[in-house]
Amino acid sequence: MKNYWFFLFLSGMLFATGCKPSGQGAGVQSKTPGPADAALTFEQREFNRQSPGCEQDSNQCARVSAVYPLAVAGPEEAVRRINDTIGAYLRISLAVFAPAPEDIPESLDSIADNFLKEYETVMAEEDGLGQAWSVELDGQVLYQSENLVSVELNTYSYAGGAHPNSFVYLINFDAVTGKALHLNDIVRDTARLRELAEVHFREARELGVDESLSDAGFFWGESFALPENYALTEEGLYFYYNPYEIAAYVVGPTSFTISREQMAGLLAEGY
Repeated sequence: MKNYWFFLFLSGMLFATGCKPSGQGAGVQSKTPGPADAALTFEQREFNRQSPGCEQDSNQCARVSAVYPLAVAGPEEAVRRINDTIGAYLRISLAVFAPAPEDIPESLDSIADNFLKEYETVMAEEDGLGQAWSVELDGQVLYQSENLVSVELNTYSYAGGAHPNSFVYLINFDAVTGKALHLNDIVRDTARLRELAEVHFREARELGVDESLSDAGFFWGESFALPENYALTEEGLYFYYNPYEIAAYVVGPTSFTISREQMAGLLAEGY
């Protein structure tokens, strides 16, 4: 199973290389409404596969499912870039047994085949005494403006072991070019932002101003750091720390939003 560091490595690879998806699934579910003047239009897509035993016994069952947004209209280059990036994150999230990025199959069907075959192999070795497995992704457009689109991808996987794994990706795109945006593309002053974020983090975790973050079990003995995942929304700048990112799994995720009022003067022009 992937751990946090594998996800983090792959996220960096996506920004650096722009992996391309294929086999994006079928089944248009609904359109995601955007502002009237938005150039981009999104639709929700679905992908579902399951092992034959699911119909007889849900406890002897493996499933692979994904619901995710794709751009279907807008500037051609922006649509291509956004869909390539979402598709790459999708494949990474579902390919839980891939030991390295280069081993991830190009199609969702191949990814699902590998997961279902692995399940059947384990079930045969354990004489059918294993548990149900699943790998899931649920994605949506969080926010869309004339200049920016933010997307959230929630992932979940269980393939044996002590506990399931969950992870959230937050991706911000330039709505004109489709380029994935970094934090310093969105915010003018990341040093000031870090100060605001620490205040909100302490509030979210009910920690005093002078209380040691390290003693409270956060940041692995290091100083406060901004999360890898953030998204601009209607309300403000949303931050999400995944399990394992800054603390042990049992601590769980941490999330909070810094309002647009509090962000006054910090956001780059147009956001």
